[in-house]
Amino acid sequence: MCCLAALALVIGVGFYLNDIHAAARDRVHRDFADRSKLAAGLAGNTLTASDATNRPDAELSYAGPAQTLRDTIAGLHDGIAWAIVLRGDGSLVAADPPSMTARAAELAGGPQFAMAVRTDKLTLGDVIVDPTGPAVPVLQPFRGVDGLRILVLPAPIEQVASVMSSSFDITASHAYAVDSRDTVIMSSGGEPAGQPMPRPAPAGAPGSQRQGVVGNDYYVSNPVPGSMWRVVNVIPEEELLAPLQAPERAAWKLFAAFAAAVLFLVVIGVVAVVTLFRLAHARAHDVLTGLPARALFIDRTDAVIAERRRRPGESTAVLFIDLDGFKPINDRCGHATGDALLKAVAARLRESMRPDDYVSRFGGDEFIVLCRHLPDASDAHAVADRIRRCVAEPFEIDGHRLHVGTSIGIALIDDRTDDAMTVIHHADLAMYEAKRKGKGRIEQFTPDLVGA
Repeated sequence: MCCLAALALVIGVGFYLNDIHAAARDRVHRDFADRSKLAAGLAGNTLTASDATNRPDAELSYAGPAQTLRDTIAGLHDGIAWAIVLRGDGSLVAADPPSMTARAAELAGGPQFAMAVRTDKLTLGDVIVDPTGPAVPVLQPFRGVDGLRILVLPAPIEQVASVMSSSFDITASHAYAVDSRDTVIMSSGGEPAGQPMPRPAPAGAPGSQRQGVVGNDYYVSNPVPGSMWRVVNVIPEEELLAPLQAPERAAWKLFAAFAAAVLFLVVIGVVAVVTLFRLAHARAHDVLTGLPARALFIDRTDAVIAERRRRPGESTAVLFIDLDGFKPINDRCGHATGDALLKAVAARLRESMRPDDYVSRFGGDEFIVLCRHLPDASDAHAVADRIRRCVAEPFEIDGHRLHVGTSIGIALIDDRTDDAMTVIHHADLAMYEAKRKGKGRIEQFTPDLVGA
């Protein structure tokens, strides 16, 4: 039980330590994710902050009737490659140059146009490639004479990247701004804009934070407000968790020392318990035969007597057995053969016992048996006779064919039996009566044997 408790303690401390480290790693991941979210928010707010200034300009220049706008739009976007004005339903108001009509239809059917109409806020589109280089469509809602209109102007990708760059410093990681098709808008590592993102990022629902481990890198992806873009921050997992590694190693070393100390104490305890058990077993059992010794037999018999007082009516007897002819064999063949014979007799006694019988070596060539749960008091004689016949069979020991007999005395445990020593004494008297009558006999104790 103590060993299990010690093992449970070590396992419990190990799980607790592991939970603490897992919680610390979760905090680091959450902090990194929070900084990534802040960076994405700053990038989006920086880009969409111009809504307040762009809207009045759009309403001033592009809100007039469609026919007038078609005639004047070419002069309204000086220095900008092209301009498109769409109604809220996606129909074209004007485009310059006229070749932008196809692009206007494409933009009107895209999710960024729908976002601009829904939010009535400046919205950023996916990267497009113009002859002048990669650009980002900026969709600015405003009010025209016929209701909601969307002005679409291209912003050079370098200009967008320059505006966003300051927000990338927050996370101290490799950062990408990508559009909804994972095309790079800018990268803190200098990867070219307009190309697919070179590293995979964890999948997730659009518009939500995504995070996880891909390979050896930890990723966090956050939506950029006012667009369908994402800011993806990536850092090697080992680098992210580096501040925790030294304390974790120290903690696990302490735990290993603690576990080793507990294990050492458990081993010492187990050795001590096993040693004590062996000593107790040796004190309570006969060294030669392994049978319970006299003291253990007396304790067991006293317990049976006490139980019989609580539940009277059960027949119980003590058989005292003395080997006939053992001493001559011991003197003639030597003590080693005599000891081997005693061990063989003990083995036969064990084999001839009923499950409820309890056999002990009382000393020398004397054995004693406690017979419980006898159907009737007379059945004690049947048990004794079986023992007598079993032991009478010849023994083959050290090349000798040896014969011994038994004289057996029987004493019944009844309501007048005081203790184990009394009933053992009665059985001993009956055994001597059997010897007196010629050995190899079975005699039952009667009161007249006392003092005889």
